[in-house]
Amino acid sequence: MVLPFEIIERKTIEALAELIRRQKGGCLTFTCKHLARLAGLDTKPVTLTLIREVIEELRRRGWLEIYKISSHGIKYKITCKSPAWKILKNTVPTSLNELLMLAEALATI
Repeated sequence: MVLPFEIIERKTIEALAELIRRQKGGCLTFTCKHLARLAGLDTKPVTLTLIREVIEELRRRGWLEIYKISSHGIKYKITCKSPAWKILKNTVPTSLNELLMLAEALATI
């Protein structure tokens, strides 16, 4: 059974925040499957598609980019210059909308 999108969205953001907090350098690469495993979610295609939707929204805003496309899927890259990096390094928003609001607040400072 597939979890509701809101739960997958929250767990995806939490997993990305965990990866960023553990990162020692200024650049991080990851796949949707890697986030799913870290978040404790299924790695079935339907779940990975929902995770990818969250990640793609961040990519559409220019906060991360596609690093590599291969037969194993899409590998994404986020750097320390990203607004998402700055927010997720210190806080864990509960939804994508909350992350976007925090980014807007950060931009006005």
